[in-house]
Amino acid sequence: MNKPKISIVIPLYYAERLWDILPEELEKLAIANQDYFQTEIVFVDDGSKDKTFALVRELKPKYFTFKAIRLARNFKSYIAILAGIQTATGNYVTFLPQDLQEPPDLVYRLFLEIQQGYDVAWAVRKTRSDRFFDKIFSHLFHRLMHFVWPEWPQTGADMFMISRPVADVLLSMQEKNSHITGQILWSGFRQTRISYDRQRRKTGKSGWGFWKKVELAISVITQFSYLPIRACTVLGIGLALLGFLYGILITFERLTRQISVEGWSALMVVILLIGGFQLIFLGVIGEYLWRIFDEVRKRPVYIVMEKFDSASCQDPDRY
Repeated sequence: MNKPKISIVIPLYYAERLWDILPEELEKLAIANQDYFQTEIVFVDDGSKDKTFALVRELKPKYFTFKAIRLARNFKSYIAILAGIQTATGNYVTFLPQDLQEPPDLVYRLFLEIQQGYDVAWAVRKTRSDRFFDKIFSHLFHRLMHFVWPEWPQTGADMFMISRPVADVLLSMQEKNSHITGQILWSGFRQTRISYDRQRRKTGKSGWGFWKKVELAISVITQFSYLPIRACTVLGIGLALLGFLYGILITFERLTRQISVEGWSALMVVILLIGGFQLIFLGVIGEYLWRIFDEVRKRPVYIVMEKFDSASCQDPDRY
């Protein structure tokens, strides 16, 4: 009875094809660790249109309890994790992807680390078994984030375990366009890291296409860094300085009567260059303004349509 409870949040999105594997692996995890902690699974159906939530409701585990919520639409995995943290009741909260590319035995390793007096334990990738272009994009993204934010792991950290106080801080933020890795790093607390080898996907394919990854990169950079605005300022000053010097040159040539008619091409290049930079600057400012507008509307971060608690064995509440 004195054993701590670990809540494992698992966002689900069209997970019907994975259901032959996922519950079995979770049972193995709970059995292997029953002497160390109680296992609570929090399933979050992130707007799936298949039978995912129906399969969750029919689940009859022997070695773990579970809660399940179904979101009204797809709010993306970051929001689904926050919804799971809100529902979790454990002393510690961690996260597993539905495809189990992060091995479930990391839960025990993270638990051992956090018991050493830490509030946050990260699982940092050492190697990853993904497609070549996925590796390249991930490498560039995490290197960029490490450059912007030195505390960001250079190889990425998709799995973590946090204590209840850290979970409460995350829930108090209620940010829509953010990233949970950045929020945990920003919050401070006592943090530690372990390394692991990311496994190959057992079935299916990732729902994170190229443009979704680009959108994520833009969201994270604009949410946690003023670097794009600062870059616009520096480039603007540089262009203004070049324009000022060029103006002095033109004035000198005009006074010495050296200006020829053949200046149209150079003029067009300057106009197009400055116009292009102005559009980029407006785009960067627009990204920040959109995020401000999205926050001040005060819409809920997510909407729960159904929920289920295996401990009470009640039918899900509907909204």
